[in-house]
Amino acid sequence: MGTPSGMLTKDEQAIQTALNGLEQQISSMITSGQTVERINAEVSQAYVSGASTAFQSNIADWIQRYQKVMQAFQHLTDSTAGANQVLNRAEEDAHVIGGNWGGGSSTSNHVTSVLNPK
Repeated sequence: MGTPSGMLTKDEQAIQTALNGLEQQISSMITSGQTVERINAEVSQAYVSGASTAFQSNIADWIQRYQKVMQAFQHLTDSTAGANQVLNRAEEDAHVIGGNWGGGSSTSNHVTSVLNPK
């Protein structure tokens, strides 16, 4: 039976794949940021001039923007993981609440008879 229109569905594997991809991207971004910072430190130690000062100023600007992107990317990753946890919990709660339906209890029998009158 298919999912009714408008009903929320969740693919655990797709969410996990997305989270893994985000984590790999963050790792790559961290490596890139560290490389830029290392190059900037090397240039500041080995090359002193007006051009070097301008270069370092541009790199500092890049690092500042990079940090904002990293924060946003981390927020996306954390929010995706949080949403997954909320959906997992909601599904668990739904199973607990609805798990006894059809189990032969008087409440279950009443709900069944109302929903499926004979």
